[in-house]
Amino acid sequence: MKLWPQSLFGRLLLLMSAGLLLAQLAGSMLQSWDRQRTLSHTVSHELAQRIAAIYRVVDAQTGAQRQAMATLLSTPSLQMHIVDAAPPPTVAGQSMLEDLPGHITEVLGQRAEVRASDLPQLGRFTFKLHLRLSSGEWLRLNGSAPEGVFALPWNLLFNLGLMLVAVVVLVAMAARSTVRPLTDLAKAAHDLSSDLHSPPVPETGPTEVREAAQAFNAMQSRIRSGIEERERFLAAVSHDLKTPLTRMRLRTEMMADPQLRAQLQADTDDMMQLLDGTLDFLRGKAVEEPLQRVDLVALVESLVEDYQGQGTITLQAPDALQWSCRPRAIKRALTNLIDNALKYGGQTHVVLAPVQNGVQLLVQDSGPGLPEDELQKVFEPFYRVEHSRSRDTGGAGLGLAIVRQIAQSHGGDIELSNRAKGGLQARLSMLSGRGPTADA
Repeated sequence: MKLWPQSLFGRLLLLMSAGLLLAQLAGSMLQSWDRQRTLSHTVSHELAQRIAAIYRVVDAQTGAQRQAMATLLSTPSLQMHIVDAAPPPTVAGQSMLEDLPGHITEVLGQRAEVRASDLPQLGRFTFKLHLRLSSGEWLRLNGSAPEGVFALPWNLLFNLGLMLVAVVVLVAMAARSTVRPLTDLAKAAHDLSSDLHSPPVPETGPTEVREAAQAFNAMQSRIRSGIEERERFLAAVSHDLKTPLTRMRLRTEMMADPQLRAQLQADTDDMMQLLDGTLDFLRGKAVEEPLQRVDLVALVESLVEDYQGQGTITLQAPDALQWSCRPRAIKRALTNLIDNALKYGGQTHVVLAPVQNGVQLLVQDSGPGLPEDELQKVFEPFYRVEHSRSRDTGGAGLGLAIVRQIAQSHGGDIELSNRAKGGLQARLSMLSGRGPTADA
């Protein structure tokens, strides 16, 4: 539903404003109806007394004196004439003075015959009455009710609108003050996913929000302590594992058999590479770098130049594109992607472009591609389509897992897809930072 706001602030503002609006309209309608009813009864009774008094005076006259007296008693708001016949009652709809004929009858007695051919309506104040005289003639009265009493309540509507504007402003301020701590909490949770050392959430706002902020800050502190403890553990494990590996490497260099020495050194190097990659992935080392504002085009161009001579590689990019990112992490992710593209496709095409709310990097090759059921599995740590551990076929299967870790630290992700013309395409997106500014 397009009219239903998606934000909590919008929903609170809409619901509270709509509720107050309906309450004010209902109250104003009830007040206006009660006011009109009271005024109608009062004006009808007073006007009936006045008409009855005029009727008695005119009816007491004889002959031409009746018309003369009727003319004499006429006023600008009540004109009277003596006529021979009266039209039948034709009043339709609800009138503000619908009780006027009945009040006149009550004052003059039940024998009085009163015919109303027109009574005041909202916005129209005239009325026409005929009263039968004792002579058989009729006294016609053309008058108007007090305009100020039965006019449209413009002042009431203006006051209601002014009051509603003030109420909506106050509701907006109240909703904003209620929602702002929740917005800060959501932002802090988002920041925590990319920066474990982000500042704690201010513990302000209503009691429930303060409790949520306190729980979040405690959770962040526990996570940070757990990560720091894990890093200390990994540092100790790294030292304890690398020391015997280094001794093994030194001992293999003293072996007399060249072929055996080369094989053992290759195995040692594989173990060291596997250990370094695993520890880097577990530490999240690729995402510990602080954000910096850099020219992504210059960064990618320098990396592409480093690969010249290792294969066919081309670049499509704008003249400049500023972006807040972790430069070394982005360079590492792109290195992994280009290595894979050149290894399995022999050539690669890199595309760098700004997109809505972000930046994307495409790395395309012309290799054999991947089976559809493998496109997601290759992002799992230690998973490889080719299951050997040979250095010639590419390490321990941590490269794409690290690339995804880097992409997600920038608010984005990476996805693989087979190209229609053959080959594989890796799409690396970044959504965090202050946004790109590109110069074509």
